[in-house]
Amino acid sequence: MIAGNHKPALTSVDEAIRRRIHLIPFSTTIPLEERDPDLADKLKAEWPGILAWAIEGAVCWRMLGLAPPTAVRDATAEYLAAEDTFAQWIREECVTGRQHFGIGAALWDSWSRWARTVNEKPGTRKSFAQAMESHGHALGRSQHVRRYQSIDLADHARSRFDDRADLQ
Repeated sequence: MIAGNHKPALTSVDEAIRRRIHLIPFSTTIPLEERDPDLADKLKAEWPGILAWAIEGAVCWRMLGLAPPTAVRDATAEYLAAEDTFAQWIREECVTGRQHFGIGAALWDSWSRWARTVNEKPGTRKSFAQAMESHGHALGRSQHVRRYQSIDLADHARSRFDDRADLQ
């Protein structure tokens, strides 16, 4: 559990992170004049009931698994989408669909340039391949060229590489 005023910055958003992160939105602030400075003392009498409630919740969790409420699921999805810079690059710089097959070198070059532009570390070509795979774009070969399935550079991103013979 992480308790803090700021959400942690994630270096990658993969399936492992998606399984582990649940953002609980604390959207209510009790005004100072409504806060009860004696609340902790008042709750002491309720400790047995609070413990029974916690145990009941733990038993339900063990039997059914974690079932976060809609507010937690929505806040988590929004947070992870904002932290997934790789998916953001795909949305901004690429086109996707079954008809697309992007050349690995061009996609890598686009990703690494874009990542540096937004102050992210692009990582290695190996981590890039893993990110492509985890985002649903498998690596393949066609005519001895490494290509990723169902993704390619968008026209505006491709135009940056038109004069680079090594990416043709």
